Amino acid sequence: MSLKYKVKRITRLHESCDICGLPMINCICGIVPRIQTNAKIWILSTEREFYRPSNTARLLKLANPDSTEIILWERTNIPEKLLENINSKIYEVYLLFPVEDEEGAVRKVEYNNSGKPPAFIIIDGTWKEARRILRKSDYLKRIPIISLEPTFKSKYDLRRGASEENLCTIEAAIEVLKANDELKDAEAIEEVFDLFLKSFKAGATGQKLKE
Repeated sequence: MSLKYKVKRITRLHESCDICGLPMINCICGIVPRIQTNAKIWILSTEREFYRPSNTARLLKLANPDSTEIILWERTNIPEKLLENINSKIYEVYLLFPVEDEEGAVRKVEYNNSGKPPAFIIIDGTWKEARRILRKSDYLKRIPIISLEPTFKSKYDLRRGASEENLCTIEAAIEVLKANDELKDAEAIEEVFDLFLKSFKAGATGQKLKE
């Protein structure tokens, strides 16, 4: 995805960083440790979602730059880069999505490390947006589905109406990294996510996060 964008402000007092999305007073770009996971994370995102300061796909890309790819979804244009990735036969590709109907149940699989490097597609956005993207994207309908069933409540509470039962994008990525036995990297990303949440909430009131 092009880097020519401007993330919306969450406070009138400070500009938002266009990378991490936080008010500049709490920008964490310089302190986030960089990792490189074996699993690839391909994130399908709308332009509207990508510009939201509360978006966690950008945060995952910041922490895991070489193994995370954010690909723009548009209703009238097929994302050629994603199709190229899917058809490369290099990766064992899975779609992360809750199973909600009989069609999804037929495609549901349990993750099993086959020897090929895994690639996980995550649709970024609200559940309403994600369902619409899946419904309108025929190229996703032949990919095996992994349906995450977390035993914990989501920490993500930056949007009105966010459900504790549904994981946000970065939380979903953390869970599949754990399933792929990349526990150290999953823990590192979770620490970054925790810092992001605290920094966002402080920045929303115009305050610098206290160390």
